Amino acid sequence: MGARSSQSRGPGLNETDGHLLEYFRNTFAGGGGGNSGPTIPVPPSGHTATGGVISDYNTSPGDVYRAHIFTSSGTFDVTSLGDFGNTIEYLVVAGGGGGGNSNGGGGGAGGFRTNVSGDTPGGPGGSAEPSYTIATGAYTVTVGGGGSGQASSGPGQSGSPSDFHPTPVSHPSPTFIRSTGGGAGAGGYNDGGTGGSGGGGGGRAGSTNGGSGTANQGYDGGGGDHPNYGGGGGGGAGAQGGDAPGGGPGGSGGNGLRTSIVGPTYQIGTPGPGPTTGGWLAGGGNGTNDGSHGPQTGGAGGGATGRGAVGTVSTGGGGGGDAGTTPGGGSGGSGIVVIRYQIASVAATAKATGGAISFYNSGSGLRTIHTFTGSGTFATEPNWNAADVEYVVIGGGGSGGNHQFRGGGGGAGTYKTGTTPIGAHPVSTTITIGGGGSSRGGLAPSGVGNGSSSLFGPPITAPGGGMGGSYPNSPGVAGGSGGGAGGYPDAGTGGTGSGDTFPGTIGSTPPNGWGNDGGSGTNVDIGAGGGGAGAVGYPNNPSTTPTRGIGGAGIQIPATFRDPTSGVGAPGPTSPSVTGADNSGKYYVAGGGNGGGYGPQGNPLAATNRVAGGGLGGNASSPIYAGGEPAFENTGSGGGGVSGSPGGSVGGRGGSGIVLIAYPT
Repeated sequence: MGARSSQSRGPGLNETDGHLLEYFRNTFAGGGGGNSGPTIPVPPSGHTATGGVISDYNTSPGDVYRAHIFTSSGTFDVTSLGDFGNTIEYLVVAGGGGGGNSNGGGGGAGGFRTNVSGDTPGGPGGSAEPSYTIATGAYTVTVGGGGSGQASSGPGQSGSPSDFHPTPVSHPSPTFIRSTGGGAGAGGYNDGGTGGSGGGGGGRAGSTNGGSGTANQGYDGGGGDHPNYGGGGGGGAGAQGGDAPGGGPGGSGGNGLRTSIVGPTYQIGTPGPGPTTGGWLAGGGNGTNDGSHGPQTGGAGGGATGRGAVGTVSTGGGGGGDAGTTPGGGSGGSGIVVIRYQIASVAATAKATGGAISFYNSGSGLRTIHTFTGSGTFATEPNWNAADVEYVVIGGGGSGGNHQFRGGGGGAGTYKTGTTPIGAHPVSTTITIGGGGSSRGGLAPSGVGNGSSSLFGPPITAPGGGMGGSYPNSPGVAGGSGGGAGGYPDAGTGGTGSGDTFPGTIGSTPPNGWGNDGGSGTNVDIGAGGGGAGAVGYPNNPSTTPTRGIGGAGIQIPATFRDPTSGVGAPGPTSPSVTGADNSGKYYVAGGGNGGGYGPQGNPLAATNRVAGGGLGGNASSPIYAGGEPAFENTGSGGGGVSGSPGGSVGGRGGSGIVLIAYPT
């Protein structure tokens, strides 16, 4: 990473430097004061940059790295270069492909690109990518969404690409890193789609082929099997998708790859072969058959296992194929982007393990922060001091309204914050991150698109948000915050929120947490907004223009967790009328999703005004139709409602939840 500087610096240290400040204090405590003391050498430091979830970790023999983990699109902003060279290492994984329907193939994994030594990119002949040199300035990070599964008969959709590049820059360019979205799983009569990894072939016509993967990104999908009606497995970043074996079962998804970019705790990805602590990404989804035989397994790294199963979010895993039944093929998992660089050659001082660990002083003393974007364990270390910890727990957001037309926005997951005691070491607490609700076509049973609960060990549980209403089943569904009502032909009600009304001051929440009802409906061609942690969703009544159909407001996380280097949460108001908020326009969570507009009335505001990471509502005039947009991951916000779906469009997926824990360093 470059030679270390031998320079000395004056005493004006920034306390947000966390472990470096702790090292300074521990090493040089008791030194001379005023001008009589020696010039104290400060250890070399890394780049100064912001964006994503921050994770600082040690490697052997003691080097400290910082990783910026992006599970939703954002900006990596470099304000100064450090003492360890002018390079960074990257991992860019695209969204996985959706599964096909009618003996469909599994979706291919999103493309996997990295220049981390030893993490060999996928595809035949894969080789390490070159060093990446950076300069001060802004770099755009785009995290690709997973492709939708096919609700009727036919192929799924390809995943969206993920990018990392300077702002602005033209594509293609040596500094423009793009991973290709995963290939679509085939319908029964088709070959699999091409992509980062290829989608599996269909199982209803002769001999179908798997789609091709992209060199240095992923492998081909597996072929389908006729007359036994098995779809092929989607390709993964580390292995080809399985051909459907004779006798009927679908093919298995190809395995992904394990990354070391976030350090030895592997807090991103899924378990896989060998050690089960995680780190596996970009697995292919399984193919399926005619229903008389069970499906094969998805590939390690988030590939879907099961008929119509969805790929794991923030892995680029492919969706599972279906046999021609409701709800259809599963959506692919969203991608992930990680940037890392060395920041020190001294040990950090965390007193517990689990999640992404960073250090921040909000003005009340230095705090160690553990950020969980995926499920894991918070475990104390021998140097733990029994103390209260401050926490934020946000449930998964609900899906936007689905099926045909005028879907309501999904409700946000419950917002809970406060303090709780942690006893004397050893203490091990399970952390569960609630998934965002997913509605994959067809008239979903009530609640199937709700978000799931996030937990900081029982009993601190934040329920997920409710699914938005749909035509002709227009009422919103109850949840932590309720889903918005669907539009015409019924004047439906918004789903009931189980949380308490936000009092306007950020602080410890009541036992129910904060959550609100979804917006009410009138029989017009627009869905109502989903409830947010900070406000009720807006109704779809034309008299409420310009807020009609917009999701309810989200809320900032408490000041303890608002590290300026971190990208936790989503954009929001810069002039909030909330006690305890700031004017940064950052750190918002638990916003309601927007309703979808349909026909000549449309809903242009709900298609452009995103609330605290909530999904945008689909907006189109007949005969063009659009699905709802997904919410930002790890915000607990609701997904956007569908505009119309004769071609298989669906409501937007809710955002997964998040758990934050802080204690004195």
